[in-house]
Amino acid sequence: MSLTPNPTIIFVSATPGKVPVPGEDLVHRQDITIDIEKEPLNGGILTKTVALGIDVWLRARMAYEFKPNTPLLGYGIGVVLRSENPKFQVGDYVQGRSYPFAPYAVLSEDGGIRVLKNEAGLPWTAYLGVLGLAGETAWVGYKAYAQPKKAPLVLITLAQGETIYVSTGAGGVGSVICQVAKAEGLRVIASAGSDSKVAFLKEIGVDVAFNYKNQDIGTVLKENGGVDIYWDNVGGKTLETVMGCMNKYGRIVICGFASQNNLSPAEWHANKSMPLVLMKNLTINGYIITDAIAKFGDFDFESEVTKLVKAGKIRAREETSDRLEDAMKMLADCLVGNNEGKGVIVLS
Repeated sequence: MSLTPNPTIIFVSATPGKVPVPGEDLVHRQDITIDIEKEPLNGGILTKTVALGIDVWLRARMAYEFKPNTPLLGYGIGVVLRSENPKFQVGDYVQGRSYPFAPYAVLSEDGGIRVLKNEAGLPWTAYLGVLGLAGETAWVGYKAYAQPKKAPLVLITLAQGETIYVSTGAGGVGSVICQVAKAEGLRVIASAGSDSKVAFLKEIGVDVAFNYKNQDIGTVLKENGGVDIYWDNVGGKTLETVMGCMNKYGRIVICGFASQNNLSPAEWHANKSMPLVLMKNLTINGYIITDAIAKFGDFDFESEVTKLVKAGKIRAREETSDRLEDAMKMLADCLVGNNEGKGVIVLS
């Protein structure tokens, strides 16, 4: 028996209202090994990991899905080394939604694995970000719920359509929303929590980009004529403020509650702007991406967004490491906004 080191990030515990602590809630086990030639596959496949994605949604999975002392699971890409499933051939590149944070993994079809063709020749890491969970969440949510009134094609150079405001605009989801909306002729306002992120927003064509830590959100929005569509990634006081700046018949799409993630339910912000939903005829939709796809389909996500990426109309910013153990700190950083791009662990 020939054993190969297979160090793994292990989930230990999740405490409500607490950011996972590296070395406590998540640990890097270096004593784990795998027999690459003889590891039982039970009808599945054995892969060598190419890259792993750091996503905010891991926090929810830690709280409600993962069992203590089991591998951390997330979006990952690997190349098939062995297969007992005719749908997957040796040499195929696959994407998994429940991919262990380890150099080698045994995957089953019920773990949401699929073969990646990548005929566009994009970096494989794109399938963890703009063509992965973040991009899919943005694209499907926007198509299903934003209902933008776009400027006529012949007038896009002279006038813009409605105004959309995107909180956490420099994030994996937010940045895709900004660029899709801009490509459709909307006026885009977006905020972020650092000057470097604001600079990135300007680079991708955002019309009004600002640091919410230095400028008042309500003031900026009112000075720019209010908001027709609010893409909400943060909830809390920000949602309450933006509701006061919404134009009549505005749409609010709730994609996340980042400002409330590290609070207990008793500490969640009580929104005092709810009467405005009636007074302004506002529409509010919240969604989970899997439920939205089940209801609406994916609006040709991969083919359409691949075209936009190839055409340079959607850009992404990544924060990469080749050290598996860095995944723990990168996850903690993204949960409090200290990341500078989509977190990716690149192993091969």
